[in-house]
Amino acid sequence: MIKRLSTIGLLAAAAVSFSGMAVAADSGQSGASGQSQQLMQGYRQDAQQLKQIHDQTIKNNPQLAKQQKQFESQVKAAVKKQGYDVDAGEKRMEKYAKQLQNKDLSDDKRKAVMQKFQNERQQMVKARNAAMQQDDIQQAGKQLQNSTLQAMNKQNGKTDDLISDMKSKRSQLQQSMGSAQGGNSGN
Repeated sequence: MIKRLSTIGLLAAAAVSFSGMAVAADSGQSGASGQSQQLMQGYRQDAQQLKQIHDQTIKNNPQLAKQQKQFESQVKAAVKKQGYDVDAGEKRMEKYAKQLQNKDLSDDKRKAVMQKFQNERQQMVKARNAAMQQDDIQQAGKQLQNSTLQAMNKQNGKTDDLISDMKSKRSQLQQSMGSAQGGNSGN
């Protein structure tokens, strides 16, 4: 879960979170839904391309892969100092996710498991965010991000354009979702 905390990983992860937000915005405004859907689809395609470039770059650069693993270990250690064990938390979240896939689970049990999952995720995010505020972690993250972006641009010259395009689409999606929520005054 704490892998690839660089801009690339965050942008790709954002594609997933925007899916739910775009669906919510679309359900509130049928006129804007086509545009939002189109933006979301383009955003996901860009995120997928960026992930492929990232993965290939890491594969082709063992030193960068090593730097990434060191950063992940540094973040995990910092999170652990915040009182949260990432590995144990991930195992619990996987267990909850498997339980949620059980079709025979009653609604009450499903809600309880979902609440446990959300609580676990909140604890993880809180500890990770606190760890990410540390100067040494921020410094290492910036170095990794710069090294990764530089290597990705060498791997594929479209990298910067993809990132810019994703940021633009994200901004447009946020604006369209904001106006959709504004139209539903009460939410």
